[in-house]
Amino acid sequence: MSEVLTIKQVPPDLKRYWAEEAKRNSRSVNKEILRLLEEERIRREGSARPAKDIDRIVQAARSLQGFAVVDQRGVDELLYDKEGMPK
Repeated sequence: MSEVLTIKQVPPDLKRYWAEEAKRNSRSVNKEILRLLEEERIRREGSARPAKDIDRIVQAARSLQGFAVVDQRGVDELLYDKEGMPK
């Protein structure tokens, strides 16, 4: 069930800004503010676990190292044929 939240003493320029943003995104001001609050919640929850994210990135990088193919040829050999023409 939805709850009602009242925000008091909103500065006029801030109210105008969110009204313009809402109009630009074809939303009501209420929906625009809800979207903003939800995005901020997701951002904060994600940043609360940076160590886990780093661990997952390192683990993924290590698993991908097995797939790396290192070409031992030099640049000239890769770019040019035996006659010196571009491949």
